[in-house]
Amino acid sequence: MLKHFLAVMLLFVVAVGTFSQSIPSGTGRYSALGSSPFILDASTDIQNNPAWNNYYRNYAFADLNQFGESSNFDGFGGVTFGVGKKWNLGFIVNRTQDAWSLFGADSVSAPVVPFMGLIGTSASKNFHVGLAPYVGMWNQKYTGDTNYNYDRSSMSIGANLGFMYMIKKGWVEGAFRFRMNSYKNETTIGGGTVTAENDGGMEFGAAFRGWIYPSKGSKIAIVPLVGFYTYSFTPKVTSGTTTTTGNENSWLNINGGVGLNWPIMDDMQIAGGVLASYNTTKSTFSDTTGTYENKGTNFIAPVFNMALETRIADWITGRLGFTKGINMLSSESSVPNSTIEFSTIGASTGSSINLGAGFHFGRFSIDATVSERWLKQGPFFISGSNAQNSEDMFGTISASYNFNK
Repeated sequence: MLKHFLAVMLLFVVAVGTFSQSIPSGTGRYSALGSSPFILDASTDIQNNPAWNNYYRNYAFADLNQFGESSNFDGFGGVTFGVGKKWNLGFIVNRTQDAWSLFGADSVSAPVVPFMGLIGTSASKNFHVGLAPYVGMWNQKYTGDTNYNYDRSSMSIGANLGFMYMIKKGWVEGAFRFRMNSYKNETTIGGGTVTAENDGGMEFGAAFRGWIYPSKGSKIAIVPLVGFYTYSFTPKVTSGTTTTTGNENSWLNINGGVGLNWPIMDDMQIAGGVLASYNTTKSTFSDTTGTYENKGTNFIAPVFNMALETRIADWITGRLGFTKGINMLSSESSVPNSTIEFSTIGASTGSSINLGAGFHFGRFSIDATVSERWLKQGPFFISGSNAQNSEDMFGTISASYNFNK
C-alpha cells in the first residue's frame, strides 16, 4: 500500500530539479505555482496537516522575506526531527495561523510571535497522525496616576490535528483546526474602569484531500479536496455595572475541487484542476429600535488552477502558476422597515499568473517568486531603484534544508 505514496515522493523530489537530497518548499515555491492544492509542498503541507511531520523528518524550512512588498511580512521558521522510528517532533515559530486580525479590536494588537509545536507518530504502517498545539500572546500595560492607566492583552490558543491513511491506490488526509481568540482592554480613567473584550472568538476548520491513482502503475493522480472554515465573535464593553454588546459577527467558508497531478517526466510535473468556494459573512446588532443586519455572500466558481514545474539544470528549477476565477458577490443591509440589496459578477480576488525559480545546492534549497514586471522592465542600473518605476527581481523567498540521513 505504501508503493504509490513512496513513488510520488520520489518523483516529487526528482521533479523539483536536483539529483541531491534537497526538498524545495515554502511560500516562495507554493505561491509561484499558483498556490495549487494539487501539488505536494513540504512546508505548506506540514503547516496545514501536522501528520506530514511523519514524512518530512529532519527537515528545516523558513520564509526569509518578501522584498519590495509588505513591510509587515509574516516571515517564519520551522524544523522537524525524528525521535526513534515512530515518533517525530518539531516546531514552527512566527507563523500566524489564526483569525484574530479579523476582530478589529480598538487599541489592542494581534498576538505576536506565535508558536506551533509539532508532534507526530505512525500508529501503524498505513495510519499516521499529528498534533500541533498553537499559542500566541500580546500584552501592553501602562501605569500612571489614578487618573489614567490601562492593561491591554490578546491571545490565540488552540491546535491543529491531522491524519494520513494509506489506501490501496493512494492516500487520503484530513486536518482539523481549532482556535480560541480573545482580547481585553481594561482602562481606568478618573477612578472609573471601562473594560472592552469579546465573547466567543472561536474558529474551527476542517479540510480533506485525496491522492488517488485510477489504475495500477498509473503516474497520474486524481486529487479531490473539500473543506470548511468558520468563526464568530461578539465585542462587549463594560463600564461600572453597565454592559453594552456590539455586533454579532460570523463568517463561513465552504470550498472544494478536483484536479490532476501528472509527473510528465522525471524532471517535470504539471498539476491543475477546478475549484469552488462559498463564503458568507453576517453582522447583527439589536437595540430598542429594532434589528440591524448586514449579510454578504460570494460564490467563487469556477476557479481554474494550473501549475508547472520543470528542471532547467541540475541546480535550478523553473515554475509557473495560473489562477483565474469568477466571483458572484451579493450583499444585503437591513434596518427597521428598510432593506438594501446589491449584487455583481467579476473576476475573483487573487486571479494571477505567477513565476518562480528554485536554486538547489546539495541538501539546501532557495525558492522564490519572480516579478513579472522585473522581467519586462529589467533592472534600473543607472537610475537606481524607485518604488514607482522598478520592481525587485524576487518577491517571497523561502529556504529549506534536508538533514535526514
